[in-house]
Amino acid sequence: MVFFLTVGLLPDVDLLLDKFPVLKKAGFYHQGLTHTFLAALVFSALVYIFTQNIRLAALSLLIYSIHIFLDLFMVDHNPPIGFRPFYPFWNKLLNFPFIPPTDKSSIEGILSGQSFRAILWETSFFTYIYITILGVKAWIGKRD
Repeated sequence: MVFFLTVGLLPDVDLLLDKFPVLKKAGFYHQGLTHTFLAALVFSALVYIFTQNIRLAALSLLIYSIHIFLDLFMVDHNPPIGFRPFYPFWNKLLNFPFIPPTDKSSIEGILSGQSFRAILWETSFFTYIYITILGVKAWIGKRD
């Protein structure tokens, strides 16, 4: 469980990496290289190389990608608005603001009511998907 929680947060490692000017120049700024589906593929390939477990690698790809997908719907106030999830194959900035913004600049911001509301939005979104998947699995199970 800790591994999957870590994978879900991994794209935001760029919040730490952009504190180093050399890394920031190389593309490790918030919602830069770590917020691409290519990074999700590379990470899941590394998981497979080190574990030889295809299921773990596939789950890692899914969880990492879900973070990127959800970030597409976050309200973004910092220019440039949006990010490039399909970089380097497609360089267009994407943003479909729906989920309230979060403040990741401090511990107080992360623990704020605003961030809590964003977490509730994300949780309700994925609860709906999870319940749908469970319903489909139950329906398929009844047909067998």
